[in-house]
Amino acid sequence: MSRTGAHILLVDDHPKALEPFEMRLKALGHRTTTAHNGEVAMGIVERDRPDLVVLDVTMPEMNGYQACRAIKRIDPKIGVIILTAKTEAADRFWASQSGADDFLNKPIDPAALVQRIEALLTPS
Repeated sequence: MSRTGAHILLVDDHPKALEPFEMRLKALGHRTTTAHNGEVAMGIVERDRPDLVVLDVTMPEMNGYQACRAIKRIDPKIGVIILTAKTEAADRFWASQSGADDFLNKPIDPAALVQRIEALLTPS
């Protein structure tokens, strides 16, 4: 069973893209915070230590891979899911190299993302 009430940080430079995920996660009893870029996300991670971070790859200033590496340096226990419209095998490689726990290609089905989130939040 997953941890209800987990704090999940959603990061995308297109805030409207996050709304379906945010609504579904809140309905499941999770607390969500959103950020519009990697730098804002890093401030939230340092201050609040969310349980899980969902990161878009293509963002200005700090991309999702850079943000993932920085998050894992702060706290390696924070789960990270990378989202991207990129479909090359190298993108999956870079997500893995940055320390991501999971990787999903856009467009993302909200139910699929929630399923992956719940799996990462489930204690082993």
